[in-house]
Amino acid sequence: MHRSSDPALEFRSRPYVCGALGERDDALLGALVADAPSALKTAVAGDRLALLASHRLRPWRSGGRKGLLWNPLADGPPPRGWREASESRMSAGVETGDDGRVAVHTDALGMQDVYFRRIGGAVYFAGRLEPLLGLGGAGLHTDWDAWASILAFTGPASDATPFAEVRRLRAAEAWTWQEGTLRLESFEPSWTGVEPDPGFTPADAVDAVAQAVDPTRKTVIALSGGWDSRLIGALATRRRRRMRAWTTSPDDGLDLDLEYAGPVAAALGVRRQVLIPGEDAWAEDHTAVRERTAFQTTLHTWMMPLARELHRDGSPVLDGLAGDVLFKALLVPSDIDDERDPGRRLRLIWEELEGNRLRGNALLRPEVLGSFTERSERALAAAAAGVAGHHAAATLATLRTRTARSIAPAPLWLMGPEIALEFPFLHPEVLKAALRVPLEAKVGGGF
Repeated sequence: MHRSSDPALEFRSRPYVCGALGERDDALLGALVADAPSALKTAVAGDRLALLASHRLRPWRSGGRKGLLWNPLADGPPPRGWREASESRMSAGVETGDDGRVAVHTDALGMQDVYFRRIGGAVYFAGRLEPLLGLGGAGLHTDWDAWASILAFTGPASDATPFAEVRRLRAAEAWTWQEGTLRLESFEPSWTGVEPDPGFTPADAVDAVAQAVDPTRKTVIALSGGWDSRLIGALATRRRRRMRAWTTSPDDGLDLDLEYAGPVAAALGVRRQVLIPGEDAWAEDHTAVRERTAFQTTLHTWMMPLARELHRDGSPVLDGLAGDVLFKALLVPSDIDDERDPGRRLRLIWEELEGNRLRGNALLRPEVLGSFTERSERALAAAAAGVAGHHAAATLATLRTRTARSIAPAPLWLMGPEIALEFPFLHPEVLKAALRVPLEAKVGGGF
């Protein structure tokens, strides 16, 4: 197979970070830094927290606590603690306090990659999986639960990675250290308390999304003709934002994106460029995409030619990540509201996310398929445990699994980290708006 000629990841628009929390071994930290994919500078050099980054991070301070944010997905005022940074700014980051307590956290949806490995009395963490693998010289073991989820859902679930020794922080989660104790902490974001409102209209939803679209920046949109890209394209032009559109073939044999996006761009008055990949593009780009996504999803090879053009362009990209899940109930079983048994509800969610990838697999032996089915069901149950019984449990479970682990890597690791990205649908106020829409209004895409 022809290997892609793409250079290594370039952290141009967002930082690469790594560090250690707790009673660290400086030799291990040095090895982690030596394997970093980018040159690093020290951001925090404390007794119980070390943090290094390729870019300057965003500071905040509140009372006796302070912290640093990286790659916040939502604008807003400075947070007052790591939970607020995770929820209101949708950011990964660190926190330190006058009381000696320190923390490293991810965002409240788990979109940000914060991988970690616990060795001795410390947790070593990084924004990429690979630098953690050789740490300490200890052997690695295959996490078959992760591989079962990759085959079933196209990405791992919960905190899994392909390696049992390396985990990933889950949504709204942090490692903390205080008084000699390392602890994994989590919280439920405030938007999970939002109740459905039958009076909440599509116009209300549009207004919420519009407020999350920054009107001041020149931008590019990947216009597929799908609902989410049409909406944010319309809102960007409504807010007088200078915008250009790109469209490419999704390599699905249908090319409806190419058919639909043209009339949409014309209606919006947006200049559109069309990229048709060469006939060998998939074979040429497959390895680069697998490496960029750390071999954790089977998707997105078709997007690499477009991502490469966007790297050359350099403009920020407005992306509709999660819009169809939030407002169109994508991958939510149509009959889930009729099912009262919790186990059966979870099975319906599993079947929707699995998409017949295991059930229709004719290559693996039946006992292997049975094992992978059980493993992926357990992984989904772990990922959805915090939202069980919620009125939007299926939507939240989808966000925490397929969206965070399978879909988000496309913008985050193919378009980024070279270019800046904006995700209006991930703004906390938009999440609240989406959860106000009754499920029955969204199922089937009718909202």
